Amino acid sequence: MSKNKRGVFPRKIKGFRDINPELNQLRTKIITKAAEVYRKYGYEHWDTPSIEYADNLGKYMPDKDTIEEGVYSFRNPENEPVYSNKGEELRDNDNSVIMENHYLSMRYDLTAPLARLYSEKVWQSYMQGNLTEKNIPLFRRYQFGRVFRYEAKLDPGRFREFWQIDFDTVGTNDVSADAEACMILSDAMEAIGLKRNTYIVNVNDRKILKGFLKSIGIFKLKIEDDSKILQGEDLEQAILRIIDKVDKIDLKGVLEELGKGRTDTSGAKIQGLNLPDSIIPKINSYLSAFENIKTRAEIIEKLTAFNIKDVIFNEGLEELKKIDLLLKNIGYQDDRIMFTPTLVRGMAYYTGPVFEVNSLQTYKDHKGRKRAVGAICGGGRYDGLVKNLLGIKAPATGASIGVDRLAELLMLTNQNDDLEDGPVFIVMFDDNLMPEYQKIAAELRNAGIETEVYYGSQKQLKKQMKYADKKNCPIALLIGENEFKDGIVTVKNLKLGKDKSMQAIQDRNEWQSKIQKEIKRENLIQYISKIIK
Repeated sequence: MSKNKRGVFPRKIKGFRDINPELNQLRTKIITKAAEVYRKYGYEHWDTPSIEYADNLGKYMPDKDTIEEGVYSFRNPENEPVYSNKGEELRDNDNSVIMENHYLSMRYDLTAPLARLYSEKVWQSYMQGNLTEKNIPLFRRYQFGRVFRYEAKLDPGRFREFWQIDFDTVGTNDVSADAEACMILSDAMEAIGLKRNTYIVNVNDRKILKGFLKSIGIFKLKIEDDSKILQGEDLEQAILRIIDKVDKIDLKGVLEELGKGRTDTSGAKIQGLNLPDSIIPKINSYLSAFENIKTRAEIIEKLTAFNIKDVIFNEGLEELKKIDLLLKNIGYQDDRIMFTPTLVRGMAYYTGPVFEVNSLQTYKDHKGRKRAVGAICGGGRYDGLVKNLLGIKAPATGASIGVDRLAELLMLTNQNDDLEDGPVFIVMFDDNLMPEYQKIAAELRNAGIETEVYYGSQKQLKKQMKYADKKNCPIALLIGENEFKDGIVTVKNLKLGKDKSMQAIQDRNEWQSKIQKEIKRENLIQYISKIIK
């Protein structure tokens, strides 16, 4: 056989995972608890396909311009018509319908499919001229499911297939919906199990940063960067990308990158944006103004004190004031939801309030180094996404919880609850007693108790008990020939055996007598039901 012959061996695609029962339980808990909160606020559960037409996903990923960047895409094997923006089949000069193998994409989030779903629901009304921006219908939904992204850099908690659970409101300009989103995120974190003061919902308004940059003359500048001219929104986004690094490289590093550049900790030279010397002190004044401020009221006071005469800035400020009023009126204090005027999210995506939940906890990595967890979920107002498909503005706001990232946080910080109990475990002693084992299992299942009979080839009691322990079985039933003849079942309480108070008992006979009892066959279901429930 040739040494270079291609072979097949079992392996996963990089960035994809097999999910064990423990993580599945944790994932289910996160989804269940978050969904309960969403429903309390009136959101309905919808689902969308895992694969969409690529052009229906708008600009593909935020800040990405092409199908290839960050998205798993492929050609549809089916040849289908090409349509105009009015939904009409395009035809060639011979009047034949133009056919194409369209690009398809695996969904990279749940928001772009929501825009397609909403647009498709109101499409006919729009085409008949009955739908305008003034009578856009309200739609509120939550959804959870897998999403897929080609992440080039796989940091801890970052994968190429992962779950999200989103909630969104489409069809309202009212900033009250944005305030509600912050409440929902806070409620969801605590329902999932994060304690108060271990997380914070940070809130900003994109209009404030945009208005501030406009007020200091950014939109009048032309900056040459890598032989390209940056101006207008391109320059704004370049500045915001650097401001967004403030938590990682601190204020000094941000100011250096806005100017001539900096040298990072590895010695690598980071090219600067080369903003004029007259501009950088103004940005410094803005960013440093909010250091050590602990309340939303102080943030609003500082923003007001800037006295910026820009319409966009003051729109954002008024929106933050309304959000604060609503939060304060219901009792959401600064220890749960805080304003962060330096927060930047989805620069080409969000148009108003933005929110991000940050964990305040730390963990130790495999080298014993203390690490911060950082952002675990977020969202904001995106008023342009539906317009890409429908042609008219449909204001929207919402947020997404990264289920796997949050699960990773709970595991890294030892906050994942104990495993759920596995099934009652029936030990296999004698092949001839299999009918009795199956009969007991059926009776327990009919009583609503999960039960498993052991079928493995390793019949040694020690091996079987190890198997039961791995599955977190609460009870083991032992029935041999003697027990069967005497009409009894030995019930071993495995859960009690793991209790710390039991582990303190030194006398083995005393310990055994407490966790193991012989029960009459006719009383078995009643006895186990009492222990389980």
